[in-house]
Order: sequence, then structure tokens, then C-alpha cells
Amino acid sequence: MLYGKEEFLKKMRPYQTGGDMILRVTLEKTTFNEIPHRFEAGTPHIEGAVGLAVALDYLESIGLKEIQEYEDELLEYALEKLSKIEGFRRVGNPKESTAVISFILGDAHPHDVAHELGLLNISVRAGHHCAQPLMQFYKIPATTRATFGVHTTREEIDAFVEALAPIERKFRL
Repeated sequence: MLYGKEEFLKKMRPYQTGGDMILRVTLEKTTFNEIPHRFEAGTPHIEGAVGLAVALDYLESIGLKEIQEYEDELLEYALEKLSKIEGFRRVGNPKESTAVISFILGDAHPHDVAHELGLLNISVRAGHHCAQPLMQFYKIPATTRATFGVHTTREEIDAFVEALAPIERKFRL
């Protein structure tokens, strides 16, 4: 979202062109549309709006409370299993959490962990996750982050956990 004072927005020229941002164009002059349309060049993101509506319908059909309870169970299940992996260290320990686990695995760099898991078709993220001050606080370069959701099964968590021990051994110094 972009916010600007009307007096300044009226003076600004659009930074992109196309679609609904003009009222009239001739060879001599272009007249820009009123605010906010002058800053909304091109075709609106219609497919995104339609996709969002379908996604919301899907989530509501399951129930938001039910999804939260399921994801809480997955988080508890995963943390219990992960606590038995040598070298596994969860980064941060919030009192309340969504089904997201940021972690370090022994001597392995988080990008190496993500790469190795990717070879097994297990998707995680690795990096500073737009939280560089937090990484500096913990004196780490990055974390690997696993996210579980309504689509995740316990079997998938088991496969994820089973994949970590060999990765930890491979990168042990």
C-alpha cells in the first residue's frame, strides 16, 4: 500500500503508463486520470482477486478454528520429533507460534540444508527472512525455515525429520 498526501499526489506524474491512468492522449498533450487511478497503470490484477476469493472459500469450508488447531498439532508433533535430531537447534522460542520453525542444523549452513532437502523434494526456505537484526542478535548468518499448514501431513513431517540426520552428518566438521 502506498500512502501520499493529496496535494503532493496531484503534482506527481505517474511513474508507469498504460491502462486506466490517462483520461486523454493526443500528439500534443496527455491528461492524466484523477487520483488514485493515475497511479494504477495497466490491467488490474483480476486473476489475483479471483484466486483470493477461491482460497478464502476453501479455508472457510474447513474452518479457521479447525485449521489453527490442526497446525498447532503439527507444530507440536514436529518439535517433539525434531528435538531428537543431533545438532538441531530451534532459533527463537516464542510463547505463541504459527506452524513455522526456524532452525540451525549442526555445522551445516542453512542454504546447504535447504539444498539437500530440495533434492529430496522437501521444500523449506533458507536465509535471513528479512530479519537481519535478529540474525545479528543470535550471531548466525541465516536459518532454515520449515512451514507447516493445513495441507501438511504427519507423514511429510516424518520424511522431513528423517532427512535431517544424514544432512547433519554430511556437513559435520
